[in-house]
Amino acid sequence: MEALGEALSCPVCLELFTPPVLVLTCAHNFCKQCLEKILIRQNCSHVNGQFCCPMCRKVIYLRGRGIIGLPRNILVESILEKFKDELENIRAQEQNQLSQICEEHGENMNLMCLTDDEPICAICKIFGNHEHHSVAKMSEAYTARKMTFIKDIDLLLQKSEGTVQARKETEKLINELLSSTTDTKVMIDTVGISLLKGIRCRIAELKTKLHKDYSTKLEKLHLVESETEAPRQLYQQMKTLLEQHSNSVQFLQEDKKLRSKMEKLIEGRSLYQDPSKYKISVRRYFEELIRGINIKDYISTTSDDMLATTSDLYEARRPECPAFAFSGESPDQSFCKRVLGLFEKSGSKEQDLFTKASCPDCSSTPGTSIDSSFLKD
Repeated sequence: MEALGEALSCPVCLELFTPPVLVLTCAHNFCKQCLEKILIRQNCSHVNGQFCCPMCRKVIYLRGRGIIGLPRNILVESILEKFKDELENIRAQEQNQLSQICEEHGENMNLMCLTDDEPICAICKIFGNHEHHSVAKMSEAYTARKMTFIKDIDLLLQKSEGTVQARKETEKLINELLSSTTDTKVMIDTVGISLLKGIRCRIAELKTKLHKDYSTKLEKLHLVESETEAPRQLYQQMKTLLEQHSNSVQFLQEDKKLRSKMEKLIEGRSLYQDPSKYKISVRRYFEELIRGINIKDYISTTSDDMLATTSDLYEARRPECPAFAFSGESPDQSFCKRVLGLFEKSGSKEQDLFTKASCPDCSSTPGTSIDSSFLKD
């Protein structure tokens, strides 16, 4: 084997040939990569160049194809492949033999220490650490252990076959879990978007209704404002006439006109009768906004954060408003109270109603799911 290894070695790198193996016209073989290095050293870079064989110094002509034109030695490559396989087998055998040699004494391990459950050699039993241990012949221990090993494999095979159905069912459950999770996510997105759209529509409707309510009440208040301005204007006209009339005829003529205006003004019914009808009810819009919504499902003890921005807006107007915090009350009750308390002016009629034991407006609102207990103290 050693002689064959030398014959299959490259004369340049002195290692076994690395395929492809090229053969020159002088019958010497080289690794292709080694032959390329030789061409570089001999400054042979042209496809029609020439170089000398490093073994016999014979001139080799490339003949227009460069190193690609040199033939491969398929026979050497085939022998090389078989030689490598045989060499690997020899090394495996040597490794196998070494594995049966005691590292401490260099003897074959032909005994099995039953106490330490490990192979040992005879010297280990007689003079070594296993002197007082129970031992058995290697062949007997090997046969017994091999039979036990075969039984263990059979048991494991039976266990594996028994879990095939369970594994299939588990894979089925995993696929169903993925499918149901995907379907649920689609449902949440679809229904959630629909619900959000409904809430946005309600918000838009309430804003439109609020704008209309505001415009109507503002128009009426402008009329009231004009009505309250009329007596002052008439007073100024009459005072000016009294102080600046030029003659009695002119005074009597103007007096008739002004007296007619005064009579109409006194007899007229004042528009300013019930101030509350000109106000916007925050409570009514709040109840309509949360109508059909169970507020306790959405409110937690962190609701301070939800109203932080709004609280900042009203800080200047309501500096006496306490921090939004829950003190023993359920979140839904406290939230409704705080919202209304934040926007309603203290001392107003609705704020007084808010402190009562129940809320008639809330309980009479059709379709609402907000219990009147939410508005209790």
